[in-house]
Amino acid sequence: MPGSGKSLFSNLLKDKGAKVIVMSDVVKKRFSEDGKPGERLMDYAKRLRTIYGNGVVARLSVESMGSPSPLVVFDGVRSLDEVEEFRNLLQGNEIFLVSVHSPPSIRYERIMNRMRPDDSKDISLVKLRDKEELDFGLGGVIAMSDYIITNSSSIAEFKRECEDFIKRVLKFG
Repeated sequence: MPGSGKSLFSNLLKDKGAKVIVMSDVVKKRFSEDGKPGERLMDYAKRLRTIYGNGVVARLSVESMGSPSPLVVFDGVRSLDEVEEFRNLLQGNEIFLVSVHSPPSIRYERIMNRMRPDDSKDISLVKLRDKEELDFGLGGVIAMSDYIITNSSSIAEFKRECEDFIKRVLKFG
């Protein structure tokens, strides 16, 4: 979910040499090339899925991977269809589904403070974004994750938990 800390987790892995593909960046790149005038990114993503199927962003993300890497992180999986698409496209590779979870009140505070270009200071719009993310199937992804890292404390504490997870579970870096 937005504001959970998944980018921080991905960046820690990137710092250790993992290749990180941010799935929303893949959609944004495509949107800049063929989005309709006045269309919101979220609506474009829905349109892509309607036309090409619910696994389309996973396919586009794999296509953008480039050269092989010992560890590839796909940041921003939104549906179990995408998970299935990754498993089909990356057969023979070990795949871990890791979710980063934070309580809504903490996420909302983080979103209000960080103000990324796609963030809003209007709490009703932040909650609408959550609903749209859940409509894609994100709740199922979280429920079916192999691992869930909870991020409800300080950045320093979350980084320590992530570092421990990376060493203990992923055995990377």
